[in-house]
Amino acid sequence: MKSNTLKWTRLQNRIFNYLCLKAGISVNQNEIAKALKVSPTAVSKALKRLNKETIIIYKKYPNINLTSVELNRDNQRAILLKRVQNLKNTYESGLINTLSNKYPGTLIILFGSYSYGTDTHNSDIDIAIIGSKEKSVSLEQFEKFLEKKIVLQFYNSLNNIHKNLRSNIINGIVLKGVIEL
Repeated sequence: MKSNTLKWTRLQNRIFNYLCLKAGISVNQNEIAKALKVSPTAVSKALKRLNKETIIIYKKYPNINLTSVELNRDNQRAILLKRVQNLKNTYESGLINTLSNKYPGTLIILFGSYSYGTDTHNSDIDIAIIGSKEKSVSLEQFEKFLEKKIVLQFYNSLNNIHKNLRSNIINGIVLKGVIEL
């Protein structure tokens, strides 16, 4: 039986994460190399596998020594992997622990384009906090880590939310708590 596992190198994973953060824009190999503090040659070699799997769009310009790279947002597998990467980054940032401690006993849901993996570099991160009044919390360090603005939306209960917004929230990712319908 054939195993369908990802066997990416550490560098390929780092490149994928970088391209997830920069979704919607093209970057060149040198930008990636500089951001990840590795050689352009290493980036070039690592991109071959991602390109073969159509996770990225790889364009080489013959007249100039430039290669353009971006996340292939038309590939469903790339979007699914981006969704997982977004959730992983959210946990690694410490945001979820901070919100859980600041708003105990609440339902916290990540929703919108970021939760679906369809966000771009200029999208924000929408988080619904249900069952708490608004309290100030510093989000700057998390916004810097995630390279996105974080928008917290507070609600007393799911029943008090317009049905279209409620549907969008319910279809998000529960970070803490349980949805009771």
